[in-house]
Amino acid sequence: MINICIFSRDRSCQLDLFLSSMKEFFLEYKNYKINVLYTYSNKEFEKGYNKLKEYHTDINFILEKSFKSDVINIIDENNKYTIFFVDDIIWKNKFTLDSIEFKKFESDLHILCLSLRLHPNLTYCYTANLPMIKPKTYKDGMWYWKMEPADDYSYPMSMDAHFFRTEEILPLLKTLDYRNPNSLESVLSFNPLQKAKMSCFEESIIVNNPCNKVQTNNPNKHGDITSTDLNKEFLKGKRLDFEIYRGIKNISCHQELPIKFI
Repeated sequence: MINICIFSRDRSCQLDLFLSSMKEFFLEYKNYKINVLYTYSNKEFEKGYNKLKEYHTDINFILEKSFKSDVINIIDENNKYTIFFVDDIIWKNKFTLDSIEFKKFESDLHILCLSLRLHPNLTYCYTANLPMIKPKTYKDGMWYWKMEPADDYSYPMSMDAHFFRTEEILPLLKTLDYRNPNSLESVLSFNPLQKAKMSCFEESIIVNNPCNKVQTNNPNKHGDITSTDLNKEFLKGKRLDFEIYRGIKNISCHQELPIKFI
């Protein structure tokens, strides 16, 4: 029913946090194949992923060879829905496919995507450094995204936990030109699906903790906790604790948050 693809580079420690929190909060995760498409820049980061695989033997790890081909191969057209994640996401609230929100997405074909990262009371767009307010067309968890200002409420093609219909997103994945997660999201943003509405939950399911940057494709805003330092601690056997994020009331999709090792 669902294609699940997680992109990761040089962040085995943060990906461990993502996977551990997902297993806590995504009630049906055991029913689905969880694909991690990963790459690394040096041997130390490779060691981190090898350690991660020991913790998560139920996950399908795929070492990146040709990014676009790898993505297309992961997407099974027989699965009705597709969702992408990146490795600095943290799950914080319970999610089930039996939720009213997911049922609405299934039944209303005018909804372009169901977002796990948005909620109607966000007040700040971290990536653009702009204030945000509830969409003016918001009603019953849905809104008309083209009528909103240029912020997260008008950005449907995110790789950060948006559910798409496979039959709609797969043709774009096959025809557009991209080489990595950032360029994929960029070309999708210029070629959005032509559906009127976006939808979300009253409280977001996930939050993105942008504590570092591991790519050089764009000057994304980020914190100062390096992936190198996190990897060193991870190789010592330390792991990030997801309990400190349980149910947090984030004001932005991306929010710099403290970390705690256990």
